[in-house]
Amino acid sequence: MIVMSLRKLFNALFRPAIGVLAVLWTIFPSAFVHAEDCPDNFRVGASDDYEPFSYIGADGKLTGLDLRFVQQILGEAGCTPQFLDLPFPRAVVELAAGRIDMMMFASVTAERQNFALFSAPYRNETAGLIIRAHDQGRYPITEVGDLLKLKLLLAHDVGTYRGDLFETFMANPAAKKNIIQVSSSRQSLNMLVKGRINAIVETPAAVFALAETLGVRDQIAEHPFLLWSEPVHFMFSRKTVSPDFVAQIDALLADAVQTPEYTSQFGSMSVGSPANAGSETN
Repeated sequence: MIVMSLRKLFNALFRPAIGVLAVLWTIFPSAFVHAEDCPDNFRVGASDDYEPFSYIGADGKLTGLDLRFVQQILGEAGCTPQFLDLPFPRAVVELAAGRIDMMMFASVTAERQNFALFSAPYRNETAGLIIRAHDQGRYPITEVGDLLKLKLLLAHDVGTYRGDLFETFMANPAAKKNIIQVSSSRQSLNMLVKGRINAIVETPAAVFALAETLGVRDQIAEHPFLLWSEPVHFMFSRKTVSPDFVAQIDALLADAVQTPEYTSQFGSMSVGSPANAGSETN
């Protein structure tokens, strides 16, 4: 009799609760994904010298257009981001190992797809040549091969992707002597201003913002030859983030990029509504 009473008590108290949980799981699965995919410290790699996207502000803290946008999107997903100041190449290594969860301004490459998931695009990024202002009109460049013909010495941040055109150029043995690999935009800008190189291969907006901070903006200019233009993505570690979570981020991005606030923030770098989730296919 006691056993039967306990069974009846269980049926009366717990079975309805289990049913309610099952219904909630069906209707609100994302809430459970949030709890699983967003620990108290969701680790995001951030650069300290990639103005205006990610850099150290006057208060000594990381800030920037991309960083603030990440805070907005992750906050809507229920995450509390912990931004870690890491050089981009180091951050890629840390993400592949699962020691950080996410990075910003990443391009999709076949190699990275082995260890990373990608969101839909969140803005456009370009790569071009930044030269000294007094060298404007001096370098007639209409194709990448002209870089060799003119014997230009170029600075390029190690580990960064500047499009297939420049990747092919770097793979050319004849181009090895034309490229100096540097560790930061600040280093390459210093070399350009001092006349140690002819041009920087970089995102013009980032170099101009840094130059403004350093008081040398009037000494540099953008060459009209464009190497690359394509969307960039949030990149997530396959070891710590699920495809379901990336799909949630894509849904939030699809709404965010349609707002006037987004367009005002990113201007000509804005993208339209992301059409394709990058989690498994891009």
